[in-house]
Amino acid sequence: MIYWFHLFVLCIAVHWNACDAVKFSQKKMEFYREKVRKMFYHAYNGYLNYAYPLDELKPLTCSGMDTWGSFSLTLIDALDTLLVLGNETEFKRASDIVLKTVKVNSNVNVSVFETNIRVIGGLLSAHLFSGRVEGMQLEEGWPCSGPLLRLAERFAQRLLPAFNTYTGMPYGTVNLRYGVHRQETPITCTAGVGTVILEFGTLSRLTGNPHYERVAMKALDALWKSRSKLGLVGNHIDVNTGTWTATDAGIGAGVDSYYEYLAKGALMFHKPALMEQFNAYVKAINKYIRRGDWFVWVSMQKAQVSLPVFQSLESFWPGILALTGNVDDARRILLQYSTVVSRYGFPPEFFNIPNEEAVSHRSGYPLRPEFVESIYYLYRATQDPYLLQLAAGVVEAIEHSCLTSCGYATVRSVEDHTIEDRMESFFLSETTKYLYLIFDPENFLNTDGTEAMAIETPDGPCVINGGGYVFNTEAHPLDPGAIYCCSAERKSDKELIYNFEDNINFLELLNTPNDGAEQSWMYSVKPEMIANHKSNELSNSKKENFLERNGFVRKDVDKSTAASGLNDKKTLLFNFGELEELLRVKDSASTQLLKAYVEDSVKPLLEEENRFGESDTHAFLKLLRQLATFKHDLSRFGKTLRSVDSVRSSLQVQSSTSQWPTLLVYCKDCCHLHDWNASSTIFRYFLTLIYQNYLYVSRNVPVVIGPGCLSEEEISWTYINIPPEVPKLDSADSVPHIDRISFSEFRYWPVPDVDYSLLTTPPQSFLSRFMGETQVLPMNLTVA
Repeated sequence: MIYWFHLFVLCIAVHWNACDAVKFSQKKMEFYREKVRKMFYHAYNGYLNYAYPLDELKPLTCSGMDTWGSFSLTLIDALDTLLVLGNETEFKRASDIVLKTVKVNSNVNVSVFETNIRVIGGLLSAHLFSGRVEGMQLEEGWPCSGPLLRLAERFAQRLLPAFNTYTGMPYGTVNLRYGVHRQETPITCTAGVGTVILEFGTLSRLTGNPHYERVAMKALDALWKSRSKLGLVGNHIDVNTGTWTATDAGIGAGVDSYYEYLAKGALMFHKPALMEQFNAYVKAINKYIRRGDWFVWVSMQKAQVSLPVFQSLESFWPGILALTGNVDDARRILLQYSTVVSRYGFPPEFFNIPNEEAVSHRSGYPLRPEFVESIYYLYRATQDPYLLQLAAGVVEAIEHSCLTSCGYATVRSVEDHTIEDRMESFFLSETTKYLYLIFDPENFLNTDGTEAMAIETPDGPCVINGGGYVFNTEAHPLDPGAIYCCSAERKSDKELIYNFEDNINFLELLNTPNDGAEQSWMYSVKPEMIANHKSNELSNSKKENFLERNGFVRKDVDKSTAASGLNDKKTLLFNFGELEELLRVKDSASTQLLKAYVEDSVKPLLEEENRFGESDTHAFLKLLRQLATFKHDLSRFGKTLRSVDSVRSSLQVQSSTSQWPTLLVYCKDCCHLHDWNASSTIFRYFLTLIYQNYLYVSRNVPVVIGPGCLSEEEISWTYINIPPEVPKLDSADSVPHIDRISFSEFRYWPVPDVDYSLLTTPPQSFLSRFMGETQVLPMNLTVA
């Protein structure tokens, strides 16, 4: 096997050395684009012919298997790639199959992480792209409604019970039908907690339901608050206590996509706080985890090295750095990683950095996309042809070592390129997609914003498909234009623009004096004029309109009376008699303190009124607003007291009830407590009496006094299927898309001006990239 592989590599090397080492011609681009297209369809057709409706293809035996939930996972994952390749006909057919066959309420335990990024992400992307398909029937409210969107939301609803924890961080597994098992482990990896915001945030913006985004933001907040003093996070955490159970900090498996979603979530939803968190992590990672252009695993508390390995999943890091603007550092790291790919043809799962060798039993390559993903981002940033050479090398290696009669197989070991019987769905959703986009610069996903689609909505026209697509960690692209079209931010932005148009002083913008124009009444009153009681009086008509608009005048009173000084307090919404009634509560020490607080707050306003004589309009309005605030606070305080009394009473009942013994039943699969929802001592005694003396005796079931179970329990009793209640989070509030309107200058920098000369240096031969000659050496190594 090794002999034939080396012979193949040698032949390819001769061909490549005969070509220009720097340039990558248009003909080559077309050649590899077509090669990737054939690669995708060979795997896709193999899945449909031999594995559907199961989750994944077994490419050696040409059969199928279920892995992540038994809902035709590979088909859902491949939907948007069909459109990337331009196959609208198959996209429509496959979408119909998914809508008709995929079940949401199956009795199956699924990974919250995988279901979110693959299923929900795939359905959202397919929904957003369905508007590009000619002849596809769209609902009237699209992109804010549609069958694929509803299916994605139903899956998200099934995942919500996993977030019902003390910290807001989700369990790792949930049953689609019953929820979270009562014995489910609370230990979840960091990526499983922090890789939700793109999909759940998109759902909230498209459906108008803010709950999904709030749940995701609460999980992110909990992770951020759990970081160590060094600014690092560990690998696994207890979602109920917030205690780290695996304290290794790195950028690879178990953590990787958490960092990715901080950056992409900030870009997608305009959340500066998330970008600040990402930048803080980058700083801590470079300080404690980075070794040259490698990244190791360290203790999150003391930064001691615990695992000096490079993981193939870490290959995403240069891509996310390039996306956030750190192109120079990204290219260094990518070239360092390419030295490993040069040696084996693929990045192994684990590569020991000090020993410079693949780690035994972790040397496989399951067709992962992270390396080509970073190539894609860097090529989009630099247009450097050397990156095309790297991508072409990956295509050739996959075609040579992974091809089977019905698909492409996982490499068991990069040392000898033996393969095993599995093709994960991300090969069709990520690896082939990124490779195709690299060689197809004119693809709609690579648009620069010069072309877009305008659609009409009830709130006016929207612009979609204009570029700026954000890929989730499964490479499902999300259109920020369509998401913004359906979001609440669009309405606030429209109001801001309208206010700008109404209030803008164009003469002032032109630096033209406006001496003869009257000043707007909205800006005629200055603070110092009010203080001296010499403010310009508003006209009666404007006063009248202003008071009526803000609800300060009763409809049954003469408006002219209310507008002419506001002397008659009966014309106001509530008077001092109503205030006295409002404060008529039980006489207690706390009540007296509350009265004193109100009097101290109102007294300065009344003194100001007496000092000026006739009431000033603004002083009265200020007084009324203050009183309205007191009324609201008192009402809320009363509700809180009633709630506390209710909880106290319930706890007292439960305290006495919990002392009553229950049954301990010896039977098969018993797990349901008789008293799990009993808040009455009498009811608890009744259950114990009935089951002990009648039901279990008749069935010859031995029992003793203790925690009780039913001999024929329902499966749902062993699960918790309650979604969390998440109030509005201050940290989850997004900055308006248009926070101000100003006039500035901007120009694009051409690539030559940025000086990306390092990436345009002649690459080494194809043979050397496989046989291990390095291109970028670690800082601590020298060439003899």
